[in-house]
Amino acid sequence: PEGVIARYLTIGSATADVIDATAPWSSGTGHNLRAACTGELCEWTSHGPEFWFDAAQNPRDDDDYRSAIRRLQAAAQSHAEKCRALPRPTA
Repeated sequence: PEGVIARYLTIGSATADVIDATAPWSSGTGHNLRAACTGELCEWTSHGPEFWFDAAQNPRDDDDYRSAIRRLQAAAQSHAEKCRALPRPTA
């Protein structure tokens, strides 16, 4: 899906995703990196770990940005190894 840069399959067959998104700020657009789970009623469904970066930062040249991606990937993989939530119904 759009914005997903890493995806890990959970024990319950949902996914733990690392998502690169943008969000409008009053001064422009800010970069947002976050992790979320597609499992029904999983605590990560609505709020997993996340990092925010100023719009002026160039993600490809920013060590903090790359570090945040690595940290989110490790967190999402760890979550996927333990989460037993089933995928949300699509109907």
